[in-house]
Amino acid sequence: MRILQQTIIIFLLIVFISAIPVIMVVNPVEQKLYWDFSNLGHLYVDFIKELGNGGLGTYTLGDQERSISDDIGSYFITSLELLFFGVLIAVFVSLLFGIFLSRFKLTRLINILLNILSTIPDFILIIFSLVLAIMVYQITGFRIISFRQDAGVLNIWFPMLLVGISPTLYMFKLVTVKYYQLSGEDYIRTAVSKGLRVNYINFQHIYKNIEPFMIAELTKIVSLAIGNLFIIEYLLNVSGITKFIFQSYQFQPVTIGLFSMLLISLIVYISIRLILYIFKRGFIYE
Repeated sequence: MRILQQTIIIFLLIVFISAIPVIMVVNPVEQKLYWDFSNLGHLYVDFIKELGNGGLGTYTLGDQERSISDDIGSYFITSLELLFFGVLIAVFVSLLFGIFLSRFKLTRLINILLNILSTIPDFILIIFSLVLAIMVYQITGFRIISFRQDAGVLNIWFPMLLVGISPTLYMFKLVTVKYYQLSGEDYIRTAVSKGLRVNYINFQHIYKNIEPFMIAELTKIVSLAIGNLFIIEYLLNVSGITKFIFQSYQFQPVTIGLFSMLLISLIVYISIRLILYIFKRGFIYE
């Protein structure tokens, strides 16, 4: 019953957010904004009818009117790839440098660098990365990014890295703090005094106690990645789900885009949880 209630609330909330451009009306005489909820019920009904008829509606792309069902498949896969690998990069880098390679001096330098970067807003980091990529192309002729939609790999791998910036900074700081906290615990000191190998301690003791904190913060990691995804797909002209939201301010495509983004975030969350579970079952002895 609780899941059903949450589903209904999420559905109503997403449709309401999509309807804001319609129900927020400008009065040209008084030059004021006011809310007009008279069309809200019709929007709900029309949206459900459209889905019931087996269609998703249309959206405007430039001067063209395209069918959402024709483009949503490729857009969905592109956004899913960017979000999944962005979050996966964050988890991999955080575990690698935050736990398993934390004893090396190079990792300390990386820790200082990431702490400095974490003080810079995400949007500034993304803009700086784009400017840096353009400078590299101007100096060396090596193309890192492309703003063409048919650029293939050039329009995928660099956005993946940018999507993972904010989640990596957040999770790396979390893992590093928990690592140093756990390193001072009595059972870790006992394991060290017994002469156990560092890798064994990291796998069997440190990681086992850090994993619950990572899982608890995974929803926030995914939300940070989604925030970057909106910015990156818009700036780099990536053909993802956000095209339904940014390229057309119509009610139907925006609603479909938000629901698709919700589904993508759920798939990514479950996938990362599954990867962490497989990693634990394969390397950690219970």
